[in-house]
Formats: sequence, structure tokens, C-alpha cells
Amino acid sequence: MSTTIYDAIKKTIVEAMKAKDQTTLDFARVIKAEMDRKGDGRPLPDTEAVKILKALRVTAEETGNRFDLEFLDRFLPKEMSEEEIEAWVRANIDFSQFKAPLAAIGVVTKALGPAAPGDKVRKVIERVAKG
Repeated sequence: MSTTIYDAIKKTIVEAMKAKDQTTLDFARVIKAEMDRKGDGRPLPDTEAVKILKALRVTAEETGNRFDLEFLDRFLPKEMSEEEIEAWVRANIDFSQFKAPLAAIGVVTKALGPAAPGDKVRKVIERVAKG
């Protein structure tokens, strides 16, 4: 079983405590607390954890906090390029199964997960559907 983002954050907290790295410890605890709040105390699925990390990343970009950006990037999955998404769509989606091409967005985003954000998937599907 692969490690979830939530579990990786918890592990980072333990490692930071052992290393006496207060900056990392404090920020990792903030992230875990936000995940706990959103998950009502239960581990958060990666799709939800990514949303939290992306929101925190926007704030870190706005404030220019380099440490936070680097920390968050360690846990955010690498997004697929539009070309990679398009290749997957062409290989796996039969648009005749849908009433409208854009109805495939949910199927694609569910299959590819956080690596394929909905806005990119929408662009790709619109382009592929046009032919």
C-alpha cells in the first residue's frame, strides 16, 4: 500500500521532532491540523489533501515564503501535462458512451486523480472532441 499524503505529513512531524527542526515541525503540524479539521479527525484521502496543499501553496506564493513552497512541493503530486492527459484520453475514453463529450471529465479526473486537474482535463477533452 502506498503512503498517503496524510501519512507522509505525520511521518515528517516525527522526523522533525527527532531532528529538532522546529520550522518544519511547526509547518507540518499546521498542515496536519487543517487535514484533521477537514477530515473530522479521520485521515484525509489524497484528493482532498491535495486541495488543502494547493490552497496553502497559493498563500505561500502570495507571501513569497520560500520554505513553505518547497515544503508543499514535496507532497504535491506532479501534475500531468496536457499532452500526457490527451494520450490517456485517446487511449481510454470512448466518447460515444457519453451524451456530451464534457461528460467524460468526471471519468478522467477520477481515473487519473490529483495528477490531472479538472481545468486541464476540460481543455484536453474540448480539444479532442473537436477532432
